[in-house]
Amino acid sequence: MIKENARAAFFKNYPDQARLADALDEGFDVTFGATHGDKFFWLAAPKSHLNQRFGLQNEILVIFSPQPKSDARLLTVIEQVSRSPDFRHRVDKVLFFVIHCGEKDETDSILESDSDRVVIGVTSQELLNPGRGSLFLRSKIAARFGRIDLFGMSSPIGADQYFFGRESLVQELIQNCTIKNQSVGLFGLRKTGKTSVLQAALRRLESQNILVDYVDCQSPGIHAARWWQALENIVDRLSQKLINSHKRNAKTRLAYDQHNCGTRFSQDISLLLEQTHTPVVLLLDEIEYITPHLSGTLGRHWDDDFIPFWQTIRAAHQELSGKLTFIVAGVNPSAVESTSFQSAPNPIFQLAQPKYLSPFSESDVRKMIRFFGRYSGVTFTEEVIPYLTHQFGGHPFLIRLAASEVWGRNYENDPQRLTEIDLPSFKSLNSEIFERIHQPIKDILLSLVWWYPEEYELLMLIADGEAAFVDEYLKEAPQSLVRFANYGLLRGGTRDFAISDIREFIKTEGEKYKNELSPFSRSEVSPELLPSVPDLKELGRLFEKRCELEIMLRRAIMLYLGMTHSWDENKIAKDIAQSLTRRTDRPNPNALFVGRKAKDVVQDLYTLDLKNVVLGNWKAMAPLFGGHRQRFEMNMDTINVARRHDGHTKPVTPGEMEDFMNSYGWLTRHLEKVPA
Repeated sequence: MIKENARAAFFKNYPDQARLADALDEGFDVTFGATHGDKFFWLAAPKSHLNQRFGLQNEILVIFSPQPKSDARLLTVIEQVSRSPDFRHRVDKVLFFVIHCGEKDETDSILESDSDRVVIGVTSQELLNPGRGSLFLRSKIAARFGRIDLFGMSSPIGADQYFFGRESLVQELIQNCTIKNQSVGLFGLRKTGKTSVLQAALRRLESQNILVDYVDCQSPGIHAARWWQALENIVDRLSQKLINSHKRNAKTRLAYDQHNCGTRFSQDISLLLEQTHTPVVLLLDEIEYITPHLSGTLGRHWDDDFIPFWQTIRAAHQELSGKLTFIVAGVNPSAVESTSFQSAPNPIFQLAQPKYLSPFSESDVRKMIRFFGRYSGVTFTEEVIPYLTHQFGGHPFLIRLAASEVWGRNYENDPQRLTEIDLPSFKSLNSEIFERIHQPIKDILLSLVWWYPEEYELLMLIADGEAAFVDEYLKEAPQSLVRFANYGLLRGGTRDFAISDIREFIKTEGEKYKNELSPFSRSEVSPELLPSVPDLKELGRLFEKRCELEIMLRRAIMLYLGMTHSWDENKIAKDIAQSLTRRTDRPNPNALFVGRKAKDVVQDLYTLDLKNVVLGNWKAMAPLFGGHRQRFEMNMDTINVARRHDGHTKPVTPGEMEDFMNSYGWLTRHLEKVPA
């Protein structure tokens, strides 16, 4: 239903849009309409039953595109309108609708490419169809969220809507850098959210028009460069950002060498400050890669370059009255905690105060999993919150993975009702959850094995209950318990493991894991170069879906070619053989049919073969896939690439799995038309 003020102000002038907006009455009241270039947008307030099912408290942004062809500008409109000052606090940050007149599959592919939002496409014909059913919109939302594992996101969080529990820390970092003119060090084990915090700080600083740049010290432009080259790279990046984001230009001198860099760097930063009238902030992640004795074989020059690099930055900070500040982040805090390197004073000792990422509180955990839960179609009973907080030591990534495992096994995809998940649901899947977080635990402990081998040995003794030896060790090195507490491995002031599954891993596999890494050292190999352990559940899911798809394809090929040739076995065999490529193990595809029927040969064909058979007989097969030859070929290529994962137990990334499921969905929607 359209609210009267919206109808009078906008929709009375666009009767065709009014019909579409009225058709949202199943779940929304449309409160606003406006133009945006050649597109239109509306605000739609969820009705109470939609709020209860999906937790939609804010209005939903709806884009209407009247053009017959859709393109990526749809996502640009969503970005611009949702971030505009007039609407950014009104609209939901996750869910968006696009009503369009374009080709359905093509538009859906564009909309589903937005990894930060859930954008649901609906054609005008679908919306106005009188036989669409009373649960049409709710089913659309439930189905879309049901295909996305929001809990299982593993990449650093790059959007505010998914960022939880660290807001006060982000604000503190920003205030230190911009108001107090102080630099900071941010430390924690791998998978604890350091990069997500830096990315959140980056977004906040950019929104305040502060010249800021995120620098990954693992990048060859920094890690492999000499100190003056690295500083020139940083200033050049800042200059480009000044042009692109601030529409201003500073005539920096650059052309640094080891003799002039100290002077030119400070002068160039001063020129940048003249254009921005705000502080310049550097965010340097993976600081170990430029830290002496930690930087690795390719970065061994940082044993010598660390001192002049930071002397130059410190001098510029002081000469410019603190208007150049930085945040360094990593696992090992040596860069800011060591008093000296190579017998020279550390320039940033006490200049950047170290902070450690604290675990999530119960309040943080409640907010996080209830947010993801309401979009994912589940609700968690209250006793789940303290259990997850205690069981996983407030570690947000491990908590989300545990919730992901339980969600995947319990979600009912009901468009009207939330699935309730209680404490027994988690406890009954303890072994499955441990298997799911097994690799992340190894990632977390990897830093200790490399950088704190003695402390790792101590953790193994604590896990085994070797109290007497531990007491003796701690008399000599009491700071080890403090470090464990800072990293969230032990509960503060105790020897109790904060995460019980880490204790179990160290107790049963700790020695084996250390020995697996013993041929390497941090100076020889980065974690990214070590083989990852695949998620067997994901591989099994991929294998199952691919087999299902191949069965459907084989049936479709036989049916369509059979009907084309009136079930003439020789003609069917000829069409299939001509489509197959020659290989060393198959020099003559015609030989496959000697003494065998076509249906038996098709049974032996791989995914790539099936794709080639369809393309080779496209005239016959085209109606099944709506004539979309390029879309068919693209989606089959995605499925075929995925086959290599289960064939060689190569780990599947969330992005690869999402690509596979999108292609699988497109293909099966068409293949479902084939009679069983």
